[in-house]
Amino acid sequence: MFKNIIPLVFLGFGISCQNPEMPVLMIEDVEILERDVNHTHTHNVSISDTFNKDVSFRCQTTGVTATEGEDFVHFDEVITIPKGETTTQIDISILTDTLMESDEIIWLGFSDPENVRIQDALSEIKIMNDDTFMVNDDTSGYYSPLSYPGKSMVWSDEFNQTSLDMNSWNYETGGYWFNNEIQYYRGGTANTALQNGKLVITAKKETYQNREHTSARLTTEGKVEYKYGRIDVRAKLPKGQGIWPAIWMLGDDMSSVGWPACGELDMMELLGHEPHKIHGSINYGPQGNSWAHTKTTSYSLPVSEGDFSDKYHVFSVLWEENSIKYYVDDNLYATYNPNNIAGGQAWRFNHPFFFILNIAVGGDWPGNPDPTTIFPQQMLIDYIRIFQ
Repeated sequence: MFKNIIPLVFLGFGISCQNPEMPVLMIEDVEILERDVNHTHTHNVSISDTFNKDVSFRCQTTGVTATEGEDFVHFDEVITIPKGETTTQIDISILTDTLMESDEIIWLGFSDPENVRIQDALSEIKIMNDDTFMVNDDTSGYYSPLSYPGKSMVWSDEFNQTSLDMNSWNYETGGYWFNNEIQYYRGGTANTALQNGKLVITAKKETYQNREHTSARLTTEGKVEYKYGRIDVRAKLPKGQGIWPAIWMLGDDMSSVGWPACGELDMMELLGHEPHKIHGSINYGPQGNSWAHTKTTSYSLPVSEGDFSDKYHVFSVLWEENSIKYYVDDNLYATYNPNNIAGGQAWRFNHPFFFILNIAVGGDWPGNPDPTTIFPQQMLIDYIRIFQ
């Protein structure tokens, strides 16, 4: 339906004023392969007959399911076909990746005709996915129960939909973060996807906004915020030098009191050069501090179980008033309470918190990637569930 309406937007009120003696602009829809390297698509445009004057029109791109800056470079120019000629070519820059994904569509819109009639104002370019890299769909590993005695599930995201639920999630974007990390966090589908019932966050080695790596950082701030309960997150983690995935939470007063006064609960952090070991922490401190008091406990998989990238594990927190307990696959490995915090400091964990999911690249703790680091790297989230 929209394709029948959009031409009026491109043409304004010029359609009915066109001289019937002028030639007609001839356009066509095309399908092209995405390929693995950036390339130029040459789009052929012609007119129905020669004319005794130059013919011109405006051509501009619009992303339909393709995203400007991620899948193509925006094009907006006036095109001229010299008098006596009938054809021209328009070059559209196509940006690629190596991940298997859906086909994507760009529209070329034609408007502002001079000495030519425009009867069809839209030409479709379908970018056909030809990538073979797929998310590792091995679903083996630990599953947590759907219920616990005395508790009911009050919220979950099973990631079974086709796109991220923006009623629950936000994209945090930008290239300047704490800890001397070196990634640029991008929004949309550039580094985030839903596939086979999993949320997939991908860290890539690619140049974007003067950074050499990209990734994604998702939060539920202002949308999903809870105080206390049992929280289970089933995930498969990335690995490699300089790779730093995290499943964590910040207090809902972050915007008013700042960090670390809001409190920080790190359900899971992994340093990619130690893929068999995760860390569970609490971070806290007075308002205005630029650093936090931290208590951290580590959990290592038995050698026989490999590392956290081999299969899914469930990272859990049992959170009650003045008590935080961390689990891996229902194995308790850390307990924190007000007796564990630094003298004179307040316990910052008796109020609602929101979730954060991300893969950082580089930084003070893991160090930067080196030649052994393989990209892309992915964190797969099967579900997040809250019980109270």
